[in-house]
Amino acid sequence: MTLIDLGEVRDEPGREAPPPRPPRAVGRPVRVALALAFLVATVAAAAPVPARVGLVVPARLGSEAFLHGDRLYVVEPAEGEPEGTVEVRAYALPERAPADAAPPTPVWRSRVAGAGRFWQLQTGPGSVLFSVTGDQDDGQTIALDAATGRGLWRQPGYPWWDPAGILLMQTGGEEGGAVRSVDPASGRALWSVPTTRGGATYSLRDGRVERIVLVPAEGRVEVRDPRSGALVHSADLGLDDASGHVVVAYDLLLVVRPTAGVVTAYGLDGLRRRWEARVPMVEHVTECGELLCVPGGNRFVALDPATGALRWVGGRWFGVLSAQGGRLLAVAPGPLGDRLGVLDAATGREVADLGSWQLMTWHADERILAVRPAAAGGGVVVAELDVAEGRARVLDVLRGASGDCRSRADTVVCRLQTGELGVWRYPG
Repeated sequence: MTLIDLGEVRDEPGREAPPPRPPRAVGRPVRVALALAFLVATVAAAAPVPARVGLVVPARLGSEAFLHGDRLYVVEPAEGEPEGTVEVRAYALPERAPADAAPPTPVWRSRVAGAGRFWQLQTGPGSVLFSVTGDQDDGQTIALDAATGRGLWRQPGYPWWDPAGILLMQTGGEEGGAVRSVDPASGRALWSVPTTRGGATYSLRDGRVERIVLVPAEGRVEVRDPRSGALVHSADLGLDDASGHVVVAYDLLLVVRPTAGVVTAYGLDGLRRRWEARVPMVEHVTECGELLCVPGGNRFVALDPATGALRWVGGRWFGVLSAQGGRLLAVAPGPLGDRLGVLDAATGREVADLGSWQLMTWHADERILAVRPAAAGGGVVVAELDVAEGRARVLDVLRGASGDCRSRADTVVCRLQTGELGVWRYPG
């Protein structure tokens, strides 16, 4: 494999961030579910560059890269095959990359015909699942054998693979769809429940599905067991098209009515009403640490999920991305794009301004990595966002990278200026 010359890491890690400043009352409503990508600008604090592994993986422009554990999966159009056929390659990522090592060889290659755009990967015992968009709104899921790349099955819908081993598939559309549990090895349906066009949402705890909630446009809300599909609770909550939308959080079903400025909470166990809070200009509700955060207008409101009582009101923020050590990683609009800040979860007070970063996908038990263009010399800066400490710790400056980065655990992959993929590992 080829080592990447990263050049000298001098200017970027040496720059100091401006001191934290008090919050400003600047904000905007959230109109869609928060995406994990934001415009990039300044760097925060300096840190020594840890030992790292850098290697180049062959890829062409238009390819997609996915990380999981010590594997990198590359998906790109297959040469010499009909349009719509892709090649999937799996690479094992080494802990070390000696200078005289041979170019990386795929663990396996697999050809998939009639595929759309691969956009998500999930893995479980023995299988790799790719979510693929296509001509159908539902998309499809393609399952490959993790050891060999052999095709196992493909079917409509998008998956949720529970850490406990439950694999749920969901389809939708204007005429409704279904949520079903399938056998991961064969794709055989174990049970299936029809849904309306509103689809199904899941109550999660530590990534595990505890309840499936079916919310029709009108009629009875249903709560079902994810292991059997059995009906656990149902109730007519008087929902209709004018009722807004429904969010599931903290074992609660929250009915959000933006026009009325009201959030009503029902317990998933029994679907009995718990509380109702009046929140002017409410548009959405999300979990944030141990609270419910409600962005809307120029305000950012935190509610107690047990009672609906107001905990604090903040300005300018329009979403919370993570919670660690009694602090919240929040996002807000700024003069150069969306900026990140750290809030005290108990009071909503801003304790640190991290500047503007492009966040990469992370999981709850992983560190949060982000990138921005390097100020000089080309490439991108990689930093770890420490929410509990309220700082962005610079890990590296990747001179050969052009962007399009993603991460998983201790690994970062970016598109290189040559079009290939650069992979960097930062063992802890």
